[in-house]
Amino acid sequence: MKITSIEATSISIPYRVPWRNRHTEEAGRPMTHLETTLLRVKTDEGIEGLGEARGVDVAKTIRDRFEPFLDGRDPAQISRLVPEMESEFGISTVVAGIDFALHDIKGKALGVPVYELLGGRCRDRVPLVWTLPYLSIEDQVTEATARVAEGFTHAMKMKVGVPGDLPHIVAVAKAVDPVPVRPDSNMGHSFEEALDQYGQLLREGVRFELVEDPCPLDWDDYQALSDRLGITLSVHGGWSSFEDLTGLVREAGPGIKCVNVMPSHWGIYRTAQIVAALECARIGWTMGTSHDSGIKIAASFHLGVALPNHLYPADLLGPRLHAADVVGGAARIEGGYGYVPDGSGLGVSLDEDVLERYRVRG
Repeated sequence: MKITSIEATSISIPYRVPWRNRHTEEAGRPMTHLETTLLRVKTDEGIEGLGEARGVDVAKTIRDRFEPFLDGRDPAQISRLVPEMESEFGISTVVAGIDFALHDIKGKALGVPVYELLGGRCRDRVPLVWTLPYLSIEDQVTEATARVAEGFTHAMKMKVGVPGDLPHIVAVAKAVDPVPVRPDSNMGHSFEEALDQYGQLLREGVRFELVEDPCPLDWDDYQALSDRLGITLSVHGGWSSFEDLTGLVREAGPGIKCVNVMPSHWGIYRTAQIVAALECARIGWTMGTSHDSGIKIAASFHLGVALPNHLYPADLLGPRLHAADVVGGAARIEGGYGYVPDGSGLGVSLDEDVLERYRVRG
């Protein structure tokens, strides 16, 4: 089997509710649309694989660089093609998107779901958190209580890290108790501010599951927060390379219990390696790809059911946040869990009507 072409289609799908976090507050405007590019890697045997990549000029990058590089290559040789693409083009969401498609092709060719390519299931479903964007206290409490009633009881993740966020955390924590909260400040507080704020919240009786990115990444500061407050930390925004991962495994103290791994950045092949390295270091993992289509969500669910390292509830809600999803046969999100599709490959197919409706033209 050989790769013959890669089709790239840019889409823009509205959010049901505009998304706000520390970054959008600083920019002065919320995220209103999912803007991404869908990939179809085609082969001479008629099997095509689906992928997705966000970024600027993805379609042009695919046409000018990746398609000539992959033309005539065997898509089943994933452990050869991914490192070669990284060496040629660097680690990127485009490499990750093609990685999704290669796994989709291989699974379809063998007639098995992608999770079987990863060793088979070690769990039947993926635990999820619901994530609250930065809204009014009243809107956050309403949303949180509704989602808990729906079954999102592992933890309530909250986007914080902006001035005045403390009353929001207190109100939501009291409304959903005994469900714990997972504040994510996107490194928006200084160490001193984080120490003061989380100390206050503990005195208010707030129950934490994890605290994600409480301040700019410094291993000594993170461990000091854990030691002084008795909280468990998760790392996300402070690492983005293999060198960062090496430092994390070597230097992170025992207060660091979780690392947020982005399959949309790493792809399936590298995510599996990273999660195995974290398991050797006795550090758990989670995933955060909320703002993605059902293609990436399905890929993440395959990883979630197949990799045995301790999985903290993941932030994988994309299809629930957007006006429509581009795939049919999508991974099911229900009662606080995600359920992986059992069809071959990723188990999803494009909804051509949705694709046509939200295609970016011109």
